[in-house]
Amino acid sequence: MEKKLYDACVKGDVKELEALMREDELTLARLSISSCFNQTPLHLASMLGHFEFAKSLLFYKPDFASRSDSQDRSPLHVASANGYANIVKLLLEYDQEMCQVRDEDGRTPLHLAVMNGQHDSVMELIKVTSGSCGEEGTVLHLCVMYNRLNLLVRLLELNDHDLPNIKDANGNTILHSAAALRRMQIIKYLITSRSKVDVNSVNKNGLTAFDIIDQMPKDVNTMEIKELLFSASRSRTKEIKEAAKTNGLQAPRVGRASGAENKTEEVSAVASDSNFKPAKMWQKVKTSIFQNKKEKIDDSILVAATLIAAMAYQAAISPPGGVAGLDASENSLRSKTYDLGPAESFLAYFHPKLSNIFWISNTISFTASLSVTFLYISGAKLKRRIFIWLIRAAMWMTLTSMTVAYTCAVQATSGGYKQSHTIYALFIAQYVWTGLILLSFLVLVYRSVRYVVRNKRATRKKDIREAATFFRTPNTDII
Repeated sequence: MEKKLYDACVKGDVKELEALMREDELTLARLSISSCFNQTPLHLASMLGHFEFAKSLLFYKPDFASRSDSQDRSPLHVASANGYANIVKLLLEYDQEMCQVRDEDGRTPLHLAVMNGQHDSVMELIKVTSGSCGEEGTVLHLCVMYNRLNLLVRLLELNDHDLPNIKDANGNTILHSAAALRRMQIIKYLITSRSKVDVNSVNKNGLTAFDIIDQMPKDVNTMEIKELLFSASRSRTKEIKEAAKTNGLQAPRVGRASGAENKTEEVSAVASDSNFKPAKMWQKVKTSIFQNKKEKIDDSILVAATLIAAMAYQAAISPPGGVAGLDASENSLRSKTYDLGPAESFLAYFHPKLSNIFWISNTISFTASLSVTFLYISGAKLKRRIFIWLIRAAMWMTLTSMTVAYTCAVQATSGGYKQSHTIYALFIAQYVWTGLILLSFLVLVYRSVRYVVRNKRATRKKDIREAATFFRTPNTDII
């Protein structure tokens, strides 16, 4: 019997269902006890879109409209997900409360309809639910959540008069939700096609859509959304100012009647009602751009300092020429015996003067680079001038010491270095490097002196203006 009923459900054969019910009126009633299926016949009819068959099932067994399967989904869930609006309408006539029932994933029939882009089913459901979805907000928020732009457009074309006031439990408008999910196309549509969207609306946390996107990781998509929101906010400002001028709400000028103050307050009220923050937005955009550049520079300096420290450490444990691995007292070099213990440097044995210069330079380079690394990882506020100067000085010392150590290494490892062309080229490079360092130092001194002179001139001009103002002001105390 169950097999025949199942076949009738799949085919949508109403006559077969009627024949089974004439044969045994308890056929559908027994399914609740003895059925091996986890769905009712109405679930299958709703899944396959058999409207007449579903209508007949509800005639014989109306409580099927409230039954749920093993995933807590009612026939209304199934019909909504598959877009059978006529079956959705039929099921709502029997039990409208199923609109609020959630399945094991927490989704209502409206969730499933929006998720699958079923416009007709959505229209039938919002007639009962008024588009409300509890904490998720409204059906418009669901369109943003599931990235259904076409469905959102069709819904807004029907009614968008109350768009600024449509918010979820956290006070987020659909623009907030689109920014949080980085729905680029939806944001473009809302900004360009819907003039009633309030770009500067704030949620319960006091955040605008721009504030939400500003807290996200920086990438191309995020920066493009920021630019869109900022441009929209600026355009909105112009509209507010033009509207204020049209209505005569202008800022007062000196010498005008005192009634102008009230108009100024009205202009301020208009601006505050729209929560306009263009200067704040531009400041955030500018800060984020320069902050990204500064972070890249800081990262580069930190990587360079770490790399130089590693190079200096490697040069310390493996100096130019290497070290003696074993007791080399019986070995010979150029027919001369030499006495070296294990791990002693050949550079120190054969070139003691160059060795001293090499070790001093290498130690300075290692210490200075570690100092730079320490300043970055210590959590100090590197925006202060003292730390910037210290980092610059340390990097200059590091690079100069590296150059000197490199020169010593080349001299020690080049045979007959006093007559070598390599050494001549090395000395020329050393002089050029020294010249660059001196030039940079002179430029820095010049800028510092110019800064001090400008400050003194500005202070002097300020004192002169104050003195002139003092002497020009009449003394009212003298009778």
